[in-house]
Parts: sequence; structure tokens; C-alpha cells
Amino acid sequence: MSNRYKGGILLTTLLLVFLFSFIFILVLEDFQLTQRFTQETKDYYIAKTMVSMFLTDIRQETQPLGKRGQQHFSSGTLQYEYDQKTINFVIQLNQTRYRFQMNYQAVEKAQIKK
Repeated sequence: MSNRYKGGILLTTLLLVFLFSFIFILVLEDFQLTQRFTQETKDYYIAKTMVSMFLTDIRQETQPLGKRGQQHFSSGTLQYEYDQKTINFVIQLNQTRYRFQMNYQAVEKAQIKK
């Protein structure tokens, strides 16, 4: 009563190839997502740093604050619009635009000396 089964390994091989391909695609997608998140986070912090540097220059009065203007940095361009209470920033980094709005009131030198 010895039954010998003849079968191929084609189905098993195809299932293993499918399984490993699926796992490889998941790992690759996770890697790409992580890389994209890292780059976008880095760009966001660069944009916030540009705003901080610009505000520091304004507070130290190294440049006058006009109604509109722009400043070029090594990594991008900062554009601003100023009305009496807020400054609206548009920062261009690579192909991405970031928009920020901050409350700001100019302090005159006469107010500081009192």
C-alpha cells in the first residue's frame, strides 16, 4: 500500500516568490516613506530657522522693516508682508512653499530707553 504521489514544486515556488516579493515591497515602501518624512521635516525646520533669523535681524535693526520684501538665504527665499500687527511669511525651499504668520509689533528706540 505504498502510494507514491507525483507532484511538482511549481505552486510552492510561486507562493514563496509571491510572499518574498510582497515583503520586499512593504519594506521598500516603508523606507521611502521614512525618507520622505525625514526630508520634509528637515525642510520645515529650515523654513522655521529662516523666519527666526529674519526676525532676529529685524529686532537688531540690521535692516529696516518695510511693508513687503524678501530676503535670500543659501537654502531658499523668504518673502514677507507686514501690516501693523502681523507678518505673513512665504518661504520657498526647493519646490515647496511654507506659509507662516506671526504677531509682531515694531518697538521704537524711544520706548526702549524709558
